[in-house]
Amino acid sequence: MKQMKPLVSVIMPVKDAGRFVGAAVESIVKQTHANWEMIVVDDGSSDETGKILKKFAKKDRRIKVITHKVSKGIGASLNQALFKAHGEFVARMDGDDIALSNRIATQVAFLQKNSEIVAVGGQVEMIDGAGEIFAYKHFPTNPTSLREMIMWMVPIQHPVMMVRGEVYKKCRYDEKLKTAEDVDMMMQLLEHGEFGNVSETVYQYRKVDTSNGYHNVKQTFWLTTLGRMRGILHYSYKPSVKGIMLSLLQIAVVGILPSKLVVRMYESKRFFWLIQEKMGRVWSTIFA
Repeated sequence: MKQMKPLVSVIMPVKDAGRFVGAAVESIVKQTHANWEMIVVDDGSSDETGKILKKFAKKDRRIKVITHKVSKGIGASLNQALFKAHGEFVARMDGDDIALSNRIATQVAFLQKNSEIVAVGGQVEMIDGAGEIFAYKHFPTNPTSLREMIMWMVPIQHPVMMVRGEVYKKCRYDEKLKTAEDVDMMMQLLEHGEFGNVSETVYQYRKVDTSNGYHNVKQTFWLTTLGRMRGILHYSYKPSVKGIMLSLLQIAVVGILPSKLVVRMYESKRFFWLIQEKMGRVWSTIFA
């Protein structure tokens, strides 16, 4: 008898995501790993988000929608979805992104083979509002590197994260945070084990003006720094000397530079722009 694949709970907070939420949900429906449930929390949307979600839920019983008449925030929405999750593994998802069809299957297989890993991410394609790929975002795969780098860079793209359910449910998002809730949660998770990233591209992360974290870049940075400090003080995180030095350097730089320049510096460091790849192909052809 063929063994049943483990249940994966996909938790997704959304607000006013009517332009993209249909594609986001559809990308979960099309996953090669079919044993999943999707818990969507509509956090007080004023657009067509609610109607779109109800149509999906009516067609597919695996999709459950929780509606807030008044917005409670991303932290509260995530905590509510996490409480309702029944899966052996719990995967994050954002309402304006796309999960590639192999995402769940690839991450489940990785967690099943690596018992020391409590949370896994993967490689990411950056897309614009039209769904066109404009850059790639690469993440290290070594657990030691990922543990260290949380002091200066998020080691796993939050909406790409899949966590062991029994561990995830021991943690809680800070509902007071409007953004940067990911770092505080990751610090909690690191108390229970290590992080990993699959080497495959499994996700398309959409960057538009409405993306959470781009509204007030400096506020997001300071809340991220707060999350790191809480990790050290409350979650037994032990930073390396390198981590402390890079974190202090970031604080100095962000404190001085204007927000737009901070964003450009971040993207120049984290993104591999598609034009770089295209130019590389041109040069390869010329000198082949």
